[in-house]
Amino acid sequence: MNVDKAIATQADNGRGIRDLMGLLALPAPWLGKDGRTVLQLMAQAVERLVPLRFSVIEASILDGEAPSAFIRIDGADAASAELPAWQAASALWPRTANIAASGGEHQPTPIGPMRIIRLEFGVSTLGGGAWFGSDAPDFPTFTQLAVLRAAASLAATGLQAARMAHERAEADRLKDEFLAMLGHELRNPLAPIRAGASLWQSEHVTPEQIRRTGAIMERQVQHMTHLVDDLLDVSRLSTGGVTLDNAVLDLREVARLALEQSRSQVDAKHHALLIDMPVDACPVLGDRERLVQIVVNLLNNAVRYTPPGGRITLAIRTTPSTVGVAVRDTGIGIEAGMLAKIFDWFTQVERSTERSDAGLGVGLALARRLVDLHGGTLRAASAGLGQGSEFEMLLPRAAALATQAAAPAEDLSAAFTGLKVLVVDDNQDAGTTMGMLLEALGHTATVMHHPYAALELAADLQPDVFLLDIGLPAIDGYELARRLRALPGLCPFRMVALTGFGQAKDQHTAFEAGFDFHCTKPVDIELLSAIFANIVASLRAERAAG
Repeated sequence: MNVDKAIATQADNGRGIRDLMGLLALPAPWLGKDGRTVLQLMAQAVERLVPLRFSVIEASILDGEAPSAFIRIDGADAASAELPAWQAASALWPRTANIAASGGEHQPTPIGPMRIIRLEFGVSTLGGGAWFGSDAPDFPTFTQLAVLRAAASLAATGLQAARMAHERAEADRLKDEFLAMLGHELRNPLAPIRAGASLWQSEHVTPEQIRRTGAIMERQVQHMTHLVDDLLDVSRLSTGGVTLDNAVLDLREVARLALEQSRSQVDAKHHALLIDMPVDACPVLGDRERLVQIVVNLLNNAVRYTPPGGRITLAIRTTPSTVGVAVRDTGIGIEAGMLAKIFDWFTQVERSTERSDAGLGVGLALARRLVDLHGGTLRAASAGLGQGSEFEMLLPRAAALATQAAAPAEDLSAAFTGLKVLVVDDNQDAGTTMGMLLEALGHTATVMHHPYAALELAADLQPDVFLLDIGLPAIDGYELARRLRALPGLCPFRMVALTGFGQAKDQHTAFEAGFDFHCTKPVDIELLSAIFANIVASLRAERAAG
């Protein structure tokens, strides 16, 4: 008798080993399958190895999704009408992993009392799991339990692989959409710029047409500059390269500056703009430029997703501990499923050829992370599609603003008093147009395209200002600045870096090389005017003292 039992045990063990070896081949047909298919294939495989009556499998197919469940009964998928009864029954079963339920007691199921076992997919119940049930009195045997555990482990691996494949596919899709939208966003402003340039070459162009196209081209350059700045900020934020120049500010003034920047876009779409600001100061601790950028992004988002003739409201709200800006619109709204994703990089409520101004999906994500750096929160709310939306930034209230006497406005006209400027830029079009602009503003401009030419002629020209590009041939603008500083016989001068390299480390490198000012292309004329006013004042003081 003992011999027969030993032989039976050995045979059972042999079958178990063969079954386990067979399971190792399971992942092969899972390649390229979604998570649900992986779990279904796992259930079908174990049914051929273990005498199961049912399987109840629940798992989050994709990260972040609510668990979904599917059920197999006697080797077939359960009908949809059967699912509620099984879900109600499974809610009462023990959820202890890896042991037979209740010490061998049968559990009630819609097909009668069964012995059941619960196995998890992975080390945590967060990964989901499965109940396997049988009416066999010895279920599960040692071998059956080993097979089920191996199958559950392999299924967990397959599920994770399916999730990663989905994430890669989603990342590829977002990348392709982003590149398509980037091309669109860059081509859009280039069209009126090119048309304006062609118009100016016409023999019949009128002064009024020049004025109007100039204003259009300026707006489009500002749009492209804003676009590039946002993309650079994405890189800076991802590498921790954004630092804040914090001071106690009045959030009302931040809102006014943002409204001034966004006004042309609001007017272009004929929106009604309502403003609700308190009478008292609203002090916050923050970086003025970054806070303005946040509010501008919120306003531009409202403009973009509100059909022409809509209404946009900017309101400042205060509590004893917080100060906030809320931007509300009557636009297309946000469906509930998108609210959790709205602040992800390159995410948009809607992408279609009908939305020619949909943007890159960067503004809100950028605003959220800048608000985080300020120790605040940014939330989105919408009643649904067609119901508009609201974005609210909340910041900690700061101590009261210090009262300061208003400084007299500086006369920028002093900037245009005939400085001698040497422009060095290897891009001939960029250098030539900058020289023409400086001449039109009343300066004497000399343009060179190679740094060695500038070094040879600097002593003869005796410039008041060197306006240098950084990306030059032979030696870069930093080295050119160092060599110019070392040249003997030059009168007092100032150096301005005019470059496409605009990160904080680039500014630091420029100042170390001897530059007095750093401007990022395309330079704003008002900023250049302010710099030249500063140069005029400082050079006058130096020469008067000398």
